[in-house]
Amino acid sequence: MMLPTVLLLCSGISYGSMFSANKKAVEAGLPVFAYAFWQALFAAVILLGASLAVGRPPRFDWPNLKLFILVALTGLVGSLLVFASVADKVPPSVLTLIVALIPAVTYLMSYLLRMERLRWLSVAGVTLGFGGILLVVLPGGSLPEPEAALWVVFALLVPVVASINNVFAERFAVPNVSTLALAGGMMTVASVFLFAVMLARDGLVLVTDAGEGGYLAVLWATAAQSITYVCFFEIVRRTGALFFALINYVVVAAGLFWANLLYGDRLSPWVWGAVAVIVISLVLMNAGTARAVRDRQARASLGS
Repeated sequence: MMLPTVLLLCSGISYGSMFSANKKAVEAGLPVFAYAFWQALFAAVILLGASLAVGRPPRFDWPNLKLFILVALTGLVGSLLVFASVADKVPPSVLTLIVALIPAVTYLMSYLLRMERLRWLSVAGVTLGFGGILLVVLPGGSLPEPEAALWVVFALLVPVVASINNVFAERFAVPNVSTLALAGGMMTVASVFLFAVMLARDGLVLVTDAGEGGYLAVLWATAAQSITYVCFFEIVRRTGALFFALINYVVVAAGLFWANLLYGDRLSPWVWGAVAVIVISLVLMNAGTARAVRDRQARASLGS
């Protein structure tokens, strides 16, 4: 588990910075769809180049293409567009807390699809996780503007689409394909889709149109997305989707750090309360996940 754990730390620290990168892109005036397209395109070029360099480029047959489309639309496009849409309406620190719900929703979805068993520790984690978000949304003074509560609710789409990505990426995994090829193929599909959406919504927007701030935000997001998705495919291949969902331990801590470092976010007592509740939720989810891993190992050893 050493390598998956190291990859989890790298991807969590990288993705935790995305909330601040999104805010920087919005402040620079870069349209959401253009921002999403350019970072996906740059990441695709980097990852495809790397996969060609090692002699294992992606294949675009149906099993691979199905996985690319699924991960592109749920793992990247869906969550990116939601977060980019609320970046200037909700503090990055609060958006970071929403990401902490992904392990809970991933477990809930896995259970409904009969991929995981009922575990009361995980159920308690799910309940506390949503309770933590209520501490952000309901009390007055927990957000800069009262209207931000509606945007927080909208941002809850992210745990849903991310969980779909986690669960079905494991179910539709294609064997004997390199991690670079999987990440490069997914980013290629995402950039094609986002290019069409950008043209329909805003016309052709160049990466330099928003000035240096927009360009730097795109480069920042490109690096974060490339690292995250290379780690994602490798972790899912080695340990499964439920372990990858624990990335949000790292994302929460890293996101709060980046938001404080770059934007000086100061959290209200209600948000700190939400942090405490969500940390307890994640601890319970981790205990439940550890038990699930032990059960899988036991069943595998009996099967052998």
